[in-house]
Amino acid sequence: MREEDVDAAHVTSMESFDAYSRSRGEEPEPMPDPSTIPPRYVHLIRTDPGGCWVAEEDGRIMGCAIAILREGVWGLSLLTVHPDRQSTGLGRELLQAAWRYGAGARGWIIMSSGDPRALRSYARLGLTAHPVFVAEGEPRGMSMPDGVRLGSLADQGLCDAADRFVRGAAHGPDIGAYLAMGLTMVVAEDRGYAMIRPDAGVRQLAAFDEDGARDVLRGALAHLEGRKIAVESLSALQAWAVPVCLDAGLQLRAGWGALFTGGDVGPFTPYLPSGAFL
Repeated sequence: MREEDVDAAHVTSMESFDAYSRSRGEEPEPMPDPSTIPPRYVHLIRTDPGGCWVAEEDGRIMGCAIAILREGVWGLSLLTVHPDRQSTGLGRELLQAAWRYGAGARGWIIMSSGDPRALRSYARLGLTAHPVFVAEGEPRGMSMPDGVRLGSLADQGLCDAADRFVRGAAHGPDIGAYLAMGLTMVVAEDRGYAMIRPDAGVRQLAAFDEDGARDVLRGALAHLEGRKIAVESLSALQAWAVPVCLDAGLQLRAGWGALFTGGDVGPFTPYLPSGAFL
């Protein structure tokens, strides 16, 4: 993938996601703020050029795959195929290209949709599937716990340390990319952090213990109070988060996919991974 491919790759991805939503009888998700799109793609093209691929036919991009590698841990950030070319083997070829990028990795992470084809493909990689719940709604009654505040790039050291503790690898430059994409950081001093998007919810959270994780999540939900949001990737490992979500008035439902992990990804708790940076 080249930087000039970004707009076309994003359009193909949105068409794929919209078609999947309609196949389930659901309304497609709202289009994200256009200003947040290029930073994600361009950031990963620059940090992981060997993991970013597109499939082009007659000058038109029909699919893309983006994989990242951070301190030995590989993650699949994106895999989409245009609805007209699904079930033709194109997705398999893109996945293989992205998977090869992690050939020397010691750990692997994928957040999958509920599409049976995707679930089958990731299971065949030898990864373990973790069913997930989602908590959604408008958080109410939350307040910033003592020691919890809004963060900035000056808190990069805390983010890296918490990431290494829970997933065996720091996100490093991805933290700056999050901020460039318009996300907000919430920090519990020396305990953990979360990245939140006002129009969507909690997008990533890592902490050194469950008490710290709960305080970070309370702070994140307090900052998001009154907005329609979601807390995703609530696998069995993240049971610590459920009481906080319920106290905030969020509703639990079965997730729309699964989390796949393999190899050494640390304890993976207390941790809420993101779809973009795993």
